Amino acid sequence: MAGFGVQMVEDFGMLLQEMLAKALDVKPTNAVEPPLNKSDLTELFAKVDSTFPPAASPESKKHAIETAARESFNNLLASTTIDSPSFVNVWNLLDILSIMSDDDQTEPAVLFWLVEELLDSQTVAGCRKIFDYLESRRERIIAKNFALKNLVILRSCNELLRRLSRAEDTAFCGRVFIFLFQSFPLGDKSSVNLRGEYHAENVTTFDVLPPKKIDEMEVDSKRDSPPNGITKKIGDDSSNLVKGVTFSKNERLLSTDELYPIFWALQQSFSQPKKLFDSVTFSGFKIGLEATMAMFRSVQSESSGKPAKPAEEGKRGTKRKRGLGDDDLANKYNPKYLTSRDLFELEISDLSFRRHIILQALIVVDFLLSLSAKAKEKLSKATLPDNTNKSVMYADQLLNEEDKTKWAIEMRRSIAEYLKQGIEGPYFHRMVENVLSRDKNWARWKIENCPSIAKPAITPQEFVIAKASARKATTNKRQRPNPPIGSLDLKFLSNGDQRSGLEKLKDPTRYQLPSVKSFKSKIELDEMDIDMAKDEDSKNAAIESKASKSWRAQRLASTTQLAVLDKIERSDNIDVIFQDQVRSERPANSGDEEMLDGKKSTKLPKDRRPIILSGPRGVGRGTLTTMLLKAHEKSFTKTVPYTTRPAKEKEVDGIDYHFVNKEKFVIMRDGDQFLEYNETDDNYYGTSRKNVESIIAQGKIPILCLGMSGVQQLKDQEYNARFISLTPPSILELEARLRQRDTNPEDGVREGSKAAENQLEEFKFEGYHDKLIVNDKLDEAYEALENYVFEDEEKEDVTIAASGAATPIVSTAADTANGDSLLLEETLEKDDKSVETVDHGQLTAEITPVISASEGEISRN
Repeated sequence: MAGFGVQMVEDFGMLLQEMLAKALDVKPTNAVEPPLNKSDLTELFAKVDSTFPPAASPESKKHAIETAARESFNNLLASTTIDSPSFVNVWNLLDILSIMSDDDQTEPAVLFWLVEELLDSQTVAGCRKIFDYLESRRERIIAKNFALKNLVILRSCNELLRRLSRAEDTAFCGRVFIFLFQSFPLGDKSSVNLRGEYHAENVTTFDVLPPKKIDEMEVDSKRDSPPNGITKKIGDDSSNLVKGVTFSKNERLLSTDELYPIFWALQQSFSQPKKLFDSVTFSGFKIGLEATMAMFRSVQSESSGKPAKPAEEGKRGTKRKRGLGDDDLANKYNPKYLTSRDLFELEISDLSFRRHIILQALIVVDFLLSLSAKAKEKLSKATLPDNTNKSVMYADQLLNEEDKTKWAIEMRRSIAEYLKQGIEGPYFHRMVENVLSRDKNWARWKIENCPSIAKPAITPQEFVIAKASARKATTNKRQRPNPPIGSLDLKFLSNGDQRSGLEKLKDPTRYQLPSVKSFKSKIELDEMDIDMAKDEDSKNAAIESKASKSWRAQRLASTTQLAVLDKIERSDNIDVIFQDQVRSERPANSGDEEMLDGKKSTKLPKDRRPIILSGPRGVGRGTLTTMLLKAHEKSFTKTVPYTTRPAKEKEVDGIDYHFVNKEKFVIMRDGDQFLEYNETDDNYYGTSRKNVESIIAQGKIPILCLGMSGVQQLKDQEYNARFISLTPPSILELEARLRQRDTNPEDGVREGSKAAENQLEEFKFEGYHDKLIVNDKLDEAYEALENYVFEDEEKEDVTIAASGAATPIVSTAADTANGDSLLLEETLEKDDKSVETVDHGQLTAEITPVISASEGEISRN
């Protein structure tokens, strides 16, 4: 059998030589391109089966083909260099094996087995040429039987990456990574760290500074200094790093010598964050990060033009020289920080270096917050598969101490504020937040044990239906008019707008000049176009557009802020006219309002952030909002939400809601045009981001009435606003109000009462709101709201609007034992004077308080 097997190898070897000779005639060039096709050697490929005896099994044929191919490959490799023109025979041999593997005539991975040997036999320069071949044949290689080749492809590329230097062969490393990314599907687990293992081998070393001896002479300190070459590894007796250094709660600014060992010790926590589960390690990390942030803020505030003060030689340690023992630490596959004491002042004065460190700290702080009680509770309520990846869930770890969680939240807020500083700070911070938010999705995907994200291919019938729908959606946008072309357009007779023709002509938007601040965002967009211009023409156009807007903004500012124009130093920077001018306080007898052209001009709050009003249904959000708008109509504007439900009687499009169809709503949602959105009873509701920004551009403060879902979405986005929660004095009082105004109060009472209790429970969480107001008496509740908005009251955690009420009463099981609850309806009508529209998260209404003559009770909405 052995001799019979050798005869099969020899027979196919002769056929293979004929194929290579024929390939030279078909492909006259010596380059990698073009590839050989099966049609070029059709007759010879037809002879493959006839070469073997009829009794030969398919496996024996594959082994014979592989053996003959290896023999031919070794002969070519031994007699030909990669720079030789005759090396084209190797490319042709690999093409022939690729065609045969696709036809299942040989092992699928035999091509990459030979490529792996070829890469091992060549220098880095030769490997670049081999990779030219792989990149040109990538689609053919992965088209068939990829599951049987993927491990060999991954192993070959990883071995090549180990040979390459990330510093010297950066471009080549990028080519290898791109080849892997394009070959392997996005949801493949081969490159995922499923166990959550950390790179513990990446150890950072730094100099050990000599101890300070104040009473000794400088000569003595030099004599007692350690010899050259002494270094310190993070992790070796790390408890001694902060010995002799004290910290106060006032965040004392350390000297560079004091900060140096503490700063580099943070790298241990960055590379092994699970060590922070230990209280002692966490305390050291907390002290070190606070000291680092204090130093960074100090450096940021100093003038960038001032050179760093050189430290005295006597206070520095000896210069560290990397010896033979450090070769294993400075491995060339991972970038390393330069930790010499001589470079420390220069490093912390470099903005890029500070941002690298801050980004590391932000990642670790996010990791700690993922272990907080709130994050664990949210994860426990999520829908997870049965085979969750418990290695990255850290179910046994909990950041249950309130001070640790509070410190992590405050530190993250402090880091975010620091990153926003500088010219490009907001842009850099936004990019970092986007990356970290995407990373949370990847972490969730790993917790779910990396489920497949691939979707099955659509059927031809589904494709035809989708194509017809797309054609219908694109061709029906411009509907032909029902009357003949050329007839008079009668749209002006529609009753969509209830205003008369004269009122429409008096609309201030027809003649009113734009505000100065409305040009700010437009100028910022022009500046972005200037920075990102690809050619001189587009750049010059953006410069002219910016100059035009700047001139118009200055012309408008000259009518009201003439003195501010003297503060403009450069024509291309007019930010000073967009700043709010601080005015001196008027005497008490002059009031908060002044007369301009015979009209009242309402003052604006000091805090210009948007106002978010939330609370259960029936607590009075609409009434208090209406009262605030009537009293300060020039300061506030209520946002009009979008909805997909049909308009009801007496509802006006653009005033109560923006009514759109589901297709348009989905397009707006996917285009990130909503600040928040939710779905209720198969209808969508959302608050337009553009509408809120337009209100702010007009110099007014937007008011948003939202439910639990909308508030939580804004909280998750860390939206900068003032969150005010309204609560009734008790659940029983809330039910009484709703029974008084509902037409059928007993329907669904239990379900609604439970929903109200859940929202009141949310109010207990720290940070849910900035202000909590108990709406017991309407006048006192409005006074509390107005005082807080204009900052005319003392800072308190909770404002009590009811006289004699101490704290808001949260319902218990005893409150609902009788089965009373609240039905969440969408539209409630009391009488002709009061109509309320509720959408479980968007409340737009104008309610007239109904006063009960018998009880003197005010029913609120």
